Formats: sequence, C-alpha cells, structure tokens
Amino acid sequence: MYCGGVAPQSTPSTFQQVPRSGAISTPQQIMPLEYRSNPSDFQRKEQLYLDVRRREGRVPTDEALLQLPHVKTPAALTKEWRWRKRSLERLDRYLNRQYGNQPIRLLDLGCGNGWMSNYLASQPEREVWATDLNEQELLQGSRVFQKENLRFVYADVLQGTLPGQYFEVIVLAASVQYFPDLKELLTALRRLLAANGTIHFLDSHFYATKAEQQAARQRSFTYYEQAGVPEMGKFYHHHLWKEAQELGAVNLHRRPDVYLLQRLGYLAPFPWLKLV
Repeated sequence: MYCGGVAPQSTPSTFQQVPRSGAISTPQQIMPLEYRSNPSDFQRKEQLYLDVRRREGRVPTDEALLQLPHVKTPAALTKEWRWRKRSLERLDRYLNRQYGNQPIRLLDLGCGNGWMSNYLASQPEREVWATDLNEQELLQGSRVFQKENLRFVYADVLQGTLPGQYFEVIVLAASVQYFPDLKELLTALRRLLAANGTIHFLDSHFYATKAEQQAARQRSFTYYEQAGVPEMGKFYHHHLWKEAQELGAVNLHRRPDVYLLQRLGYLAPFPWLKLV
C-alpha cells in the first residue's frame, strides 16, 4: 500500500539517478532499497497503517511473504487473496498479449511488500520498480525477493522523484485509495509514461454516486475506529467513477463474461481502469 515511512538510520543525501536512454539497463548486482524521498516526512502515516495491518493479521513473515498470493491463514483473508491472485494473472496475460517478449519498464506503485512486483518480474524482459512510501514493507520485500530486474524504491510519486517518460506500464493495485486527489495523481503519473504507455487501476472501488461515496467514507471511519486506529481514516480515500471517466479512464471489465464471473464471486467486484 502507498503509505508512510520511518526514517532509516542513514538516508542518502543524494538520490541515485537512472539511465534515461531507450535501452533497459541490467543491474550487475542485487540492489538494496533505494531512497528517493525522505521517510521522516511520512512516518506517522506508516505507523498508523502498520498498526491496522497488525491488528488485521496482515503482516506476513518472510516465509509467508514468499508464498503470496497463496495464503492458508487467517481464513478470513483467503477469498480476498484468491481475488488478488486472479487479478494479477489477468494483468500478466494482458501484458503478455500487449508486449510479448519486448523489454518494458513497469512501475508497481503502492507495491507494499512487493509480492506482485516479484511475480511480474518473473519475466526477465520486464524491468520492475516496486515503489511505495512504506519503509518497513519495502525493506522486507527487498530482503525476500531478489531479482536482477526488480528494484525496490522508496519514493513519493507526487514529488517528481521518479524518472519522466520512462515507464511503459504503471500499475496501482488496491492502492489508489491512499491518494486524496485523483487528478493530481494522474497528472503526476502521466509525466512518467513513455510513449504509448498505459496506467492501470486494479482491485479498488470507484463509486457511482456521491451518496455511495459518502456512505463508504463513513464505513471506513467506523471500521478504523472499531479497529482502534481512528486516525487512519483520514488517509483512506474514496473516488468517484465519474471523475475517473472524465480523466480518461476506460473500464476493461465492462464485458458480459467478466460481469458474470464477478456475480459468481470468481473475480473481485472492482473495475479494471485503463488510462493513457
């Protein structure tokens, strides 16, 4: 998830630069977590987020992280993870159809511990940036998942710390709700897109009406209050489908077969939004 961080013992005063040429570089060694933003700026948000996740039983051990998206316990999470797995597999097939064996650069924004980034990096032609503002999860992911074409990056996308016109694909899976302003977010993301690049929102709800949006907002505040972390409610946001549509979103799930699979509970009841 895209949230905050705790200051590391040593934060680099300068950030590593990346090549801007057309060719994708291949790292000569496994890279540690790369800092492009200052974790102390987001410390409180990360603390709250992790507190909620611990209470929900969603902070995996290294061994459990290696198994994601396959989970056995707690049982309450198995259905959710089946949905996340199927969304990821559908995305992976889409990327294979669109790009085949062509080299691409992919930004997984709000990657959390990087389980999805690791899966997407299974194809060596993809250069995958696992990016978030949750230092603890990024450190775990960079320790557990080690691939030459996978880099873990602590960066605030809204601060312009990522390379412009660089990524063919940007994915936000279950993370757009941690951004308060959809227009501001998309403006920042579009600066990062390479020619003919695409942005994808997965596994997040977009509300049909303001009444539905307000009701969902109230449910979220109630949930965090009952979880014992009421302050987290101000960091969880609810976006309207109409706003996404006005910003250029197309719902790839608007198909009869997908609708049926969602009604049957096989796929998650969320849109798959694509933007350019």
